[in-house]
Amino acid sequence: MSHRQVRPRESREWEIRTGNGPVRATSPVPRETWARVLAADPGAMVFHLPEWLDCLCAVGGWKDAGRLYRTGDGRELVLPMVCRPARPHLLAVRASLPPGWGTGGILAPGGVRPEEVDLILADLVTDRALRTRLRPSFDAAYAWPGPAPGFVSVPRTVHVLDLDGGMDAIWSKRWSANTRRHMRVAERRAEEAGLIIETGNSPQLVEHFYDLYLRWLDRLARERHVPPVVMRRRGRRSEPLAKFHAVAAALPGACRIRVATVEGRPVAAMITLLHGEVGVYWRGYSDKETAGRLRANYLLHLRSIEEACDAGCRYYEMGESGGIASLEQFKVRLGGEERPLTEYRLEREPLTRLQGRMDGIRGAAEHWISERGTEGP
Repeated sequence: MSHRQVRPRESREWEIRTGNGPVRATSPVPRETWARVLAADPGAMVFHLPEWLDCLCAVGGWKDAGRLYRTGDGRELVLPMVCRPARPHLLAVRASLPPGWGTGGILAPGGVRPEEVDLILADLVTDRALRTRLRPSFDAAYAWPGPAPGFVSVPRTVHVLDLDGGMDAIWSKRWSANTRRHMRVAERRAEEAGLIIETGNSPQLVEHFYDLYLRWLDRLARERHVPPVVMRRRGRRSEPLAKFHAVAAALPGACRIRVATVEGRPVAAMITLLHGEVGVYWRGYSDKETAGRLRANYLLHLRSIEEACDAGCRYYEMGESGGIASLEQFKVRLGGEERPLTEYRLEREPLTRLQGRMDGIRGAAEHWISERGTEGP
């Protein structure tokens, strides 16, 4: 499946005065420069690829607003970023990257330095957009400050499995006896049930994956006593099918979709993204009853981790868990260790506080409906 080409925005340049001399800034980032800096940053992830940003713009309605900074000592810094322009400009929104599209942050040869983060944050403060959202990757968190002047800091946590030493080290050092038992049981039950795992990035695999996502939404609707049509509408809006088709088509070497089927019926599926030293568990859904009995999710992760090791990855990043204890426990069983990071929001209005209140109201309403045991309006 193809997606429309993203038209480049008109380039603009400006100068930043610092104690170490002027810094030249350009937006958007020339692609050849982006590729050069990307290749020199060991912490670069698939989310930092230009092709990823193109998918985001084609599907999500964003525009490329990436920035290139050239320091006085010749360092080149790239901030992949998108914007949703508006009139007046004060209503524009910028993100590196938007929710649902992974982590952004700053790319630099050898990794970004703390003083370079400070420089770019200070430049962003002068931009009068309604909101600017920055969420750096776990591997660059060391260079980012705690609270930053002018920014709202939001703590985040991801789970990361260390792949150093390959599968031998993971089996012997990072997986408990209980986890190893789960893996062996999963392999045995898969063989007994005739479970088949298909791997690739074809449109058919995308459709199978998305069908499981919709079935997961239906289960979530039942648990929360929300009409399925409402839950599906909300789910399709936040995770449109076109998003996954675009990623699979644009990143055939990085996007890996695994679908587990029993007697031709998909029961579990997941998407991993491989680039450089980091493999990412991006999305995963399953038929809870069948997949749980067969432990199909364990088997899918086993195959994905094996592939990440074979590809030379150092880390297997499993993302956030949204405060769901069972999901956190599952990631810990897979050897995931907590890696804290901070999301930064530059806001002209207190949007984070307002969003927190709205989320609280919605949660209370869903809890009230669930307690009454009735369907929502």
